[in-house]
Amino acid sequence: MQVTTEGTASAIHGWLQEHVTGGRPLADDLPLLESGVLTSLQTVELVLFLEGHFGISVSDDDFVEENFSSVDAIVAFVTSRVG
Repeated sequence: MQVTTEGTASAIHGWLQEHVTGGRPLADDLPLLESGVLTSLQTVELVLFLEGHFGISVSDDDFVEENFSSVDAIVAFVTSRVG
């Protein structure tokens, strides 16, 4: 699967807008967890989306705030796993 940074960011933004923000856009560097935009349950749901959509596996060791702190961080995590 060919994954681009832009395509990955677009897919993540789409999921967040549909399942978390009610259609409101988010800045790529917004601290999702720290600002309360993303709850722990939503983070688990996001991980399930990432695994299914991008065909990656997220281990317990990967499930840390640094990997899910912002859209930029999630994109970097996903692109490091694909390929």
